[in-house]
Amino acid sequence: MTSTIIIAAVAAAVAGVAGWLMTRAIYESRLEALRQVNRQSEENFNRALKDMKETVMASVTAETEKILKRREEELTSGNNSAMDNILKPLKESIASMQKAMKENETSHVAVTAKLSAQLEQAVKDMAEKTSDVGKKADSLSDALTGRPKVQGCFGENFLDDILVREGLKEGTHYTREEANEDRSRPDFVFHFKDGFEEKDLIVDSKVSLTAYVEYVNAESDEAKKIALDKHVKSVRKHVDELSKKDYTKKTAKSFADYVLMFMPMEMAYRVALEADPMIWQDAYRKNVLIVSEQTLMPFLKIMHLTWNKYRHDTRIHEITQAAQNMIDRVADFYAKYSEIGRKLKAVGEAYNLGAKKLQEGGFSITTSAKQVMELGAKLTAGKEIKVPEDIPEIGDSE
Repeated sequence: MTSTIIIAAVAAAVAGVAGWLMTRAIYESRLEALRQVNRQSEENFNRALKDMKETVMASVTAETEKILKRREEELTSGNNSAMDNILKPLKESIASMQKAMKENETSHVAVTAKLSAQLEQAVKDMAEKTSDVGKKADSLSDALTGRPKVQGCFGENFLDDILVREGLKEGTHYTREEANEDRSRPDFVFHFKDGFEEKDLIVDSKVSLTAYVEYVNAESDEAKKIALDKHVKSVRKHVDELSKKDYTKKTAKSFADYVLMFMPMEMAYRVALEADPMIWQDAYRKNVLIVSEQTLMPFLKIMHLTWNKYRHDTRIHEITQAAQNMIDRVADFYAKYSEIGRKLKAVGEAYNLGAKKLQEGGFSITTSAKQVMELGAKLTAGKEIKVPEDIPEIGDSE
């Protein structure tokens, strides 16, 4: 009984599963059919949409081309008119500019030709002047190196130009070729001020150019050495000659116990000093101080300072003297004024004494005059007899 029931239940279950499987198969079959229908519909829709899109695009393209063509025609017509309005004045301007450029080119060619001729002439003139300057320079070099007197004048004038540029005045700050008692004539005497006293410094210009020029122009080392030796000996010779003149002992107003030997050619001095470093010390031991334009400047500045101080001290002295004179004159005025006061006092006393004698009474002249008037004498019209008053007494003004 139980087995039968189980079998029946199993059979029923199997039948139910079979039915379910059949139903699912049918469902899936229908679902697949629907999918196919949907895919077909989608393909149809896409195809129709594509056709419609192509149709619309073709229509739009055709219409756009018409519009663009019409716009192009309008723009072409308008542009041609506008371009004519723009290009016409531009063409006229270009033509005018081309004409001006052509005229300017013609003018430029003429000016260039003129300038070229002027430049050529200027170069020619410059070449002639350069040649002339070269000849003059050669002549000057020959004169300076061949004539000792010319060299000396050159050095003196060179130094004089320096003094003038520094604002120094000949006759005040310095003198040229001032004769000493022994009739020696140093080239320059610098005048310094020591308070209100004057001190002198002897300056002699010595130019050594002949051997120096030979040294500069020498083409071989041997020639340079020979010329350099001659140049150093020339400088030392000048030192010895100046030392023997002993200028510092010939003036009682010597500013220093040495004299200055001025060498106007700075390089000539440097070359000699480099070749013989002891030349400066040896010269100084002989009371000769070698200076060039640069080393001379401190002496000129000192000269300026001493003269400025002298002018300052002189001005102070003049002010002090003027103040002293003013004080003395004030004192004299007080003395004279006191004397006037004393004299005025004496006059006042005499006046008051006379006024008292005019008072009526006794034997005064006023009493006598009135007695005569009482006897019948008359005064002239407009006149009167009136005793004057006493004037105030003047005190002692001292």
